[in-house]
Amino acid sequence: MFELRGAGVVLGGVRILSPIDLAIPAGRFVALLGRNGSGKSTLLSLLARQLAPSEGALAFAGQPIEERQPREFARRVGWLPQHPPEAATMTVVEVARMGRYPWRGAFMRHDVRDARAVATALAQVGLADMGERAMASLSGGERQRAWLAMLLAQEPSCLLLDEPTAALDLKHQMEVLRLLASLRDRRRLTIVMAIHDVGMALRFADHLIALKAGRPVFVGPPEAIQRAGVLSAIYDLPIGTLQAAEAGPPIVYPL
Repeated sequence: MFELRGAGVVLGGVRILSPIDLAIPAGRFVALLGRNGSGKSTLLSLLARQLAPSEGALAFAGQPIEERQPREFARRVGWLPQHPPEAATMTVVEVARMGRYPWRGAFMRHDVRDARAVATALAQVGLADMGERAMASLSGGERQRAWLAMLLAQEPSCLLLDEPTAALDLKHQMEVLRLLASLRDRRRLTIVMAIHDVGMALRFADHLIALKAGRPVFVGPPEAIQRAGVLSAIYDLPIGTLQAAEAGPPIVYPL
C-alpha cells in the first residue's frame, strides 16, 4: 500500500524520522508500536500527506505520492489524527457526511450515492439510530465510532489512525478495535494504527512495525515480536509475555 525509500523528516532542524526503507502491505491491520517520541505520529502524518518527506521518496499503491491529486488521494485514504477537531454541536450524521467531501466538494449537493454511503457507514459502526444525536451527547467510544463513520463514508481503501483508543476505557477500546478488525475483513481495508497497548496490538493486528528513535527496529508478525528480548529492546524495559490460553492472545507485562 505504501513504500518508503530513504524517506525521513526533519522539523525545525531536529531529526524526527530517520531516512528509512519500509513497505506497508495492503489488506492488513498494521499496528505501529514504540515509546513516546519514537516517530509513530510522524510516520502516520507522512503517509497521510500531512507532512512532506525532507528527503527520500514515498509511494502509494505503486505511484509517487506527490503525483496523486489531493482529492483522488483523499478518496483512497482516510486519516484520523489523535485529536479530531471540535464538533460538539454537530450531529452524528453531519460528521459522517463530511466524509463525502472528497467526492462532492464544499458546494455540490449530496445525491443518492452520498446518502447511501453515509447510511452504510453509520450502520457499520453501529450508529444507525443515533444520526440526529449531538456529538457532545455521546460517550467517548460512540464519538470515536462517529469519526470512523466519517472515514468509511469516504469509501477509502486505507485508514490511517493515530491512537484511536488512547482516551477510551477498556470496554470501548475493545469495541473500537473489534470494529476495525471486522471492517478490515468486510471492506478489505488496509488499516495502519498507532497504539500504545502492546497486548491489544497482539490481539487484533496481523502486522507490526515498532519504531525507536525514528527508526523501524521490528517489522513482522505478532508472534515474532514475542520472542525473548524483542519487546524489551523496543521499550528499554524488561518485558515478558504469557500465553494465558491455548487459543487466546498473550498477556504482556513488565518484569
